[in-house]
Order: sequence, then structure tokens, then C-alpha cells
Amino acid sequence: MALGRRITRLMKAHWGELVERVEQVIREETAESTAAQELQDALDPTRAPSAPAAPKPSAQETALSRAYRVLGLPDGAELAEVRRAYRELMARSDPSRFPEGSPERARAEHIRQRIEQAYQTLLLHLDHTAQRFRNLQTD
Repeated sequence: MALGRRITRLMKAHWGELVERVEQVIREETAESTAAQELQDALDPTRAPSAPAAPKPSAQETALSRAYRVLGLPDGAELAEVRRAYRELMARSDPSRFPEGSPERARAEHIRQRIEQAYQTLLLHLDHTAQRFRNLQTD
């Protein structure tokens, strides 16, 4: 098999994995918000719950877990692992590989935005100097 075809196959396989991972996170977010809304609709506000409610995870914990999933990392990964995963995913989701105006390019740009957002969330959580520089920029 020619080297070019082999590389193309590998790129398509990696691209498919990346798209599937981001779409899975989006589906999970949608399912979580739908389930929460259904639960609120089902509960009668005049009646007290019979059992104590489980503690709800904070918004920061949920955002961090989601950010780790977008980057394909286990919760609690180190900063070096986060940076390595970010660089790999940004290289794999480069929109310039696709023709201008194509749906693949739009999807790649969307995926790249999600990766960037997840990286910034984790960077602010793991790298305290990033928060200091961010505070300096806003002053």
C-alpha cells in the first residue's frame, strides 16, 4: 500500500475518534440537562422528599470532569498530560486540512473550540500562575 494512502487512512481513523469523543460529551451534556429538567418537573414542590437528597456535585467539578473527558484524560490528570493531550488534539483537528466552507471544516472548527475551552478550564484549575496572569490582564 502506498504511504500516502496509509497516512490518509490513519488520519481518517484518528479524525473519526476525535469527532466521536466530542459528540459523546455533547450527548452526555444534553442528557444531563434533560434528566435534570425532567426531575424538576416530576417533583412536587409542596411535598418534601422522603429520603435525603444526595449531594449534588459542584459546577466546577462537573466542568472539570467534562474538560477531562473532552481531552480524553482520566480525572485528576497532571498538567503535563493535559498539555500533551491538548497539543495532539489541536494538531489532529486542524481545520486547514479541509476545503473552505465544507461541513468537515466547520465541524473541525467547532471541535477545536471545544478543545480550547476544555484546556483553558483545566489550565486555570491546574496551573495557578495562569490565573495570576489572567488577573493581571483584566486589571
